[in-house]
Parts: sequence; structure tokens; C-alpha cells
Amino acid sequence: MRVFSRPPYASSWLLFGAIVAVAAFVAVTAAPLSSPHAAKDEELHEAFEVMAFEEREMRRNAAKDFPADLWSQDDAFHNSEYRRAKSLAAAKSIRVSDVLLAVDEGLHHRWPTPENVTLRPMVPPCRPRPIH
Repeated sequence: MRVFSRPPYASSWLLFGAIVAVAAFVAVTAAPLSSPHAAKDEELHEAFEVMAFEEREMRRNAAKDFPADLWSQDDAFHNSEYRRAKSLAAAKSIRVSDVLLAVDEGLHHRWPTPENVTLRPMVPPCRPRPIH
């Protein structure tokens, strides 16, 4: 006589179902993350000043990494600029897009820059990479 029992994998499915139920409960009852606020005009101008002040050093570091390739220097600079914009936005609890917008608006509208700071709003031409 054959005795019917639960299949051996039924307990695995029960455990999986319990985990899914707990995860769903946690997801439904969790508080939303706080999002950064939109930057005010004075925060935009301050962000522009910080980014403008640090541009020379970021460009200098990019030139060290790519001494003969202006296109790659510019690419490396914009990578550094984006990382700095992210850290500045996090420190001020504002959106990263607002920091980058401040840089763009400051260049287009010629906002005042810190003393002895000259910005380079240009893009070098893309040429074949020189062989080192």
C-alpha cells in the first residue's frame, strides 16, 4: 500500500512564499525616501561659484592624465565636474541637475566668477588619439 506524502520540495515553496510575503509587507509599509529639494537662486549662484573656482584644478588634473589629447582631457574634466556636482548636490541637499544647470546658466548669462577665475566654455575638436 502506498502512502501519499507531501512532495519533498513543498517546504521550499512555503519558505519562498513566506519570504515574498515579508518583502511585500516591508515594501508596502516603508516610508518614501526623501528627495533633494529644488535649488533656490542663491544656491544656484553659490554652486556656480564653487564649480567655477574648482574648474582650473579639475582641468589641470585632466591634462596630466591626457597630455596630448585635448578631446580626452575635456572628457576627463567633465567626468570630474560631474562627480564634484554630485558631491556638492549631496552636501547642499539639492538636485544634481540643479548644480549642472547652475554651471550652464552661469556660462550662458556670464555670472560673476571668483577672482582670478577664467572659464573655458569650448569643446576641442575630436581628432585621432596620438600614439604615445
